[in-house]
Amino acid sequence: MAYPVTHFEVNARDAKAMQRFYGDLFGWGIDTNNPMDYGMIDTKAKGRGINGGIGATQNGRSWVTFYVETSSIDDTLGKVERLGGKTIMPKMDMGPGEYGLFSDPEGNVIGLYRSATPPPAPSQRTARARATRSSSAAKRKATRKRTTTRRSAATRTRPRR
Repeated sequence: MAYPVTHFEVNARDAKAMQRFYGDLFGWGIDTNNPMDYGMIDTKAKGRGINGGIGATQNGRSWVTFYVETSSIDDTLGKVERLGGKTIMPKMDMGPGEYGLFSDPEGNVIGLYRSATPPPAPSQRTARARATRSSSAAKRKATRKRTTTRRSAATRTRPRR
């Protein structure tokens, strides 16, 4: 399984000030229309990069982190502990998915995310990829055939010397 980075987050002592700062600095759209005033960031990057959020810190300490998607928060946190890291926040259900936080052996805080909507099963992804490949191959074959036919016709119509 690949582990894509899916979200970034800034946790600040003064979340509103940081939301204004980053919004003004980068021109990001920041939506705080939720009970926690958590600022959901739209970087307006049109399909490039990832979006994120700016919220109030829960422990009084400011930090920046990124979130990595995983198929199991509990299993990944277990592996973190075995490799010398530390669980900061165990698995927590937060609506669109589950989240967890850990610190690496040097104390950097990293987030984990598991979507409430599971990705397509490998067999579905494989079938889609196969269909795309066969469609592309058919297009290439048709293009080669047209090109070859045109070349043959052009060769036949040239006068001989």
